[in-house]
Amino acid sequence: MKQAKWIWYPGDFEIHHNILVHSRRDREGYIIPSGWDTSAPYPMVDFSKKFTAPEDFTLRIVTRAKGCGRIDGVHFGVNQDVKIPAGEHDLHVLLVSDGGLPSCYINSKYLVTDESWNVTHGTAQLQKVGCEPVYPNEADDPAVFPFSYERVDPVGWEETGGGVLFDFGKELFGPVYLSGMEPDRTLVANYGESREEALDLEEITIRETLGGNTDYRLVPRGFRYLFLSAPLPDGAKVWAEYEYLPLKDIGAFSCEDPMIARLYDVCAYTFHINSREFYLDGVKHDRWVWSGDAYQSYKINRYLYFDQQITRRTILALLGKPPYESHINTINDYTMYLLISIAEYYQDYGDLDFVRFVFPRAKELFRFLTGRLDGDGLVCQREGDWIFIDWSEMDKDGPLCAEQILLWKTYWSMGKLAALLGEASEPYETAAEELQKTILEKFWDEEQRAFADTFASGRRNVTRHANIFAILYDFVEEETQRILLRSVLQNDRITAISTPYFKFYELEAFCKLGEVEVMQEKLKSYWGGMLELGATTIWERFDPNETGIEHYGMYGEKYGCSLCHAWGSGPIYLLGRYCLGVSAADVAYRTFVVEPNLGNYREMEGTVPLYGGQVRVTCSKDSVTVLADRDGGVLKWNGKEYPIPVNQELTVKR
Repeated sequence: MKQAKWIWYPGDFEIHHNILVHSRRDREGYIIPSGWDTSAPYPMVDFSKKFTAPEDFTLRIVTRAKGCGRIDGVHFGVNQDVKIPAGEHDLHVLLVSDGGLPSCYINSKYLVTDESWNVTHGTAQLQKVGCEPVYPNEADDPAVFPFSYERVDPVGWEETGGGVLFDFGKELFGPVYLSGMEPDRTLVANYGESREEALDLEEITIRETLGGNTDYRLVPRGFRYLFLSAPLPDGAKVWAEYEYLPLKDIGAFSCEDPMIARLYDVCAYTFHINSREFYLDGVKHDRWVWSGDAYQSYKINRYLYFDQQITRRTILALLGKPPYESHINTINDYTMYLLISIAEYYQDYGDLDFVRFVFPRAKELFRFLTGRLDGDGLVCQREGDWIFIDWSEMDKDGPLCAEQILLWKTYWSMGKLAALLGEASEPYETAAEELQKTILEKFWDEEQRAFADTFASGRRNVTRHANIFAILYDFVEEETQRILLRSVLQNDRITAISTPYFKFYELEAFCKLGEVEVMQEKLKSYWGGMLELGATTIWERFDPNETGIEHYGMYGEKYGCSLCHAWGSGPIYLLGRYCLGVSAADVAYRTFVVEPNLGNYREMEGTVPLYGGQVRVTCSKDSVTVLADRDGGVLKWNGKEYPIPVNQELTVKR
């Protein structure tokens, strides 16, 4: 007998928890919903399964929804034992919910709920059910996400400002516990990622007022510092729980510079905190799922723990369900990142069933996207759209070039997905080719040897973003990419990028063109600059020219900058992909390449996860040693190629 699991309509588990995630951002005692279009689980579902019982047996349909069972046309109640006679049967479980996630569970002698069941939402089209292995027991509740918890005590505290400030040593996410408090005293708990924020009673935005109890479990939040607004009674205790997913690190990196190993660990911890139901942007402010942040997280995940499920969940949560009446997160580029990420997901995991399920929804989103183009077939500003790309001064008075290159990549991604499913890819490919001609004609500035932000304003302003995309996505040939390297990336007159978000793309562009040393220097100066200022997690934005609490400001708020942001963890990807040199050469890493590049380092070692395995690389100026636990690998070193044996060290000397 197979393992019983709770089952639901595919994608609805992710959509249900997406609603919960986006309804938890609190500020000054009230909830701020995300404000973008959000799908909901289907309220009525019909699970079905044909099976054979060799003898009479008893089953029970366990559910928290309303509904009934129907076996061979005869209805019966849920949450009660039912006698089933021997023989062949056709069982349906019909459920309806006025909120939440309709799901059910059967664990009987001759029938269990598992991946083999089908489901509809009242249509004739059958789908394979959704389920997760973390819900194998009758007492489980798929409406509650299965986090792990670890107690964390403050590393220090001080009496100040008429109260007590607790320092938990580094950022964490989870509930705070108070015990032994005076029930007749009102107390305010102020949360801060920095000491200054927790103590700033005028500008603080995350707080909770307490009173009437001796013991409290506060709402889970992201913080490092906690200020309680009054002295504590003798014997009172304060501690927290770190709420997390038990994802196991596989990736690792170190070299002769201990700061780089420390940076890697801080990036990994930052990424762990933001890897929850889905990839979040940050754990203090938004705590939302943004497609742009997630697109980078998919890449980082592949080089840290290679967890397929969290990437799959995030794509499903962002994609939601048709009809689509606005862009993903209201941002044009975020819609395109999502469509591109589905094709990249297949490349990473080879999950054709997933592509088959989501492609009808992806096509509907694609139709929405292309239905808002201008007469030249370009992405343009429409009412309700947010043309973003990055927090940078760009000329957006007209169609933005970076958006058009993302659209070009989207066409090719949709064509690839269509071909996988036996559908026509030519319309997408033709559209990509036509768009490429339009971009080269309208946005290329021959005098500046670069792509301008827009042609519409006449200013021909050049920023880095479109030119970086042109390199990363091979929009132009390598010869032109090297022109862009000189005219844009190495040109100090072009406005510098000030966020780890797009600096990640910029450094990957340098690495792609062989300039690994630039990436290594930036990790030390830019990311290392945050560590020198005491960062225990990586920030959303960092300007080395700012001082003091200026670093904490963003969005017009004194403490608006997230000090724990997923997109800051990009060094994990850059070091694994371009220094250790590990990359997939085929779908789901059926073949892979290890091509180490020391750059400025004298020696380095590290591990990179693979789909179904991992590879360890140790490299110096004189030799390289590789150990992989799966086949299909090739080492490229000094212009030669060497097959990598399975579970045997391969050492090649210069």
